Amino acid sequence: MRIDKVILRAALTTLASIAVLCAVMMLALCLVFPSTMMQMTYELGMNGASIGFAQSAYDRSDNIHYIAFATEVAILDGDTDNIVACGNRLLTDNEFEKYCEQRNVNKPENAKGTYQQYFYGQVCLAEYGKATSVGVKINVVEKAYGSLGKNTFPENNALAAVLFAAYNRQDTQTLDKIKEKMNEIDKDALSPADGSYYDGVFALLKE
Repeated sequence: MRIDKVILRAALTTLASIAVLCAVMMLALCLVFPSTMMQMTYELGMNGASIGFAQSAYDRSDNIHYIAFATEVAILDGDTDNIVACGNRLLTDNEFEKYCEQRNVNKPENAKGTYQQYFYGQVCLAEYGKATSVGVKINVVEKAYGSLGKNTFPENNALAAVLFAAYNRQDTQTLDKIKEKMNEIDKDALSPADGSYYDGVFALLKE
């Protein structure tokens, strides 16, 4: 009987030691290797934790890949708060333009629009959805408009995304502001493809 107790005590001690060791290892990974934890938690479906680790990895390395990853996971989850928080950090990163150009090269053939406009559109939509005043909505429109290049109105751009959202809500104040900004675009200077898309979008403002 005593032998059984000794064996049981030894087994429990061993299990406790393993548990402590695992906890220490996990803590070390969290503190020292947030990028590893970012991927691990994402694969386990722990998207909220993955976003947090991605932000930590970005803070430490300043590598745009991590904040872009956090933004895309937030978009996937429909996590409005993190789309705004992580997305704005992404948009203001000095490497944002270069990063999007690299992503555009390998984007799926059926994907419409650019990654630059995709990210701007998602952030603007999240900000518009959270807006509680006309002033904030106007700022969102200005931001979306500012993301357009000179003499361009690409498919699935941020301004069009906000327009569709405002149209579905029958938000006349926001729609009036979008109409004002679209009237500032020199339609004659647009490419045929951009001009055609512009006409289709602008038609909603005439209804």
